[in-house]
Amino acid sequence: MKQTRGLYISLLAILVAPMLMAAGVSTEIFGPYTVLVRNEDIVKNVKVNENGRIYLLLNSDHREKEIILKNSNYNQRGYRNWFNGEHELISPANQGKAPNEYTDWVDTTSNFIEYYMEGKLILHLAKTAVLSSGK
Repeated sequence: MKQTRGLYISLLAILVAPMLMAAGVSTEIFGPYTVLVRNEDIVKNVKVNENGRIYLLLNSDHREKEIILKNSNYNQRGYRNWFNGEHELISPANQGKAPNEYTDWVDTTSNFIEYYMEGKLILHLAKTAVLSSGK
């Protein structure tokens, strides 16, 4: 089952990549997500595990800064509440994160996820399947 899912995601990525490139959208893909925006000076890498949990690998110069997350089924609007009842989920600063380790994980079923640091969008992910459907 996991092999079939992986094959499906890979095939989808191959089919969708040319359409995304033509539309000026990044073809950087992590699991079921396509990167719309990534500040590479801050977010070195993204990892999505088999259960859909998203992890960030931050540049060590930024690992002690607060990250604010927003999630939605629509691109930059219609924000959903997180488990805490708020539209914004805060990953507090000064958590003693080790350098060069994936941290700041989140679970969500949303189509779009936005990560902000110091008021600036540092990472914006969209489900690849949603982008290819034109929603």
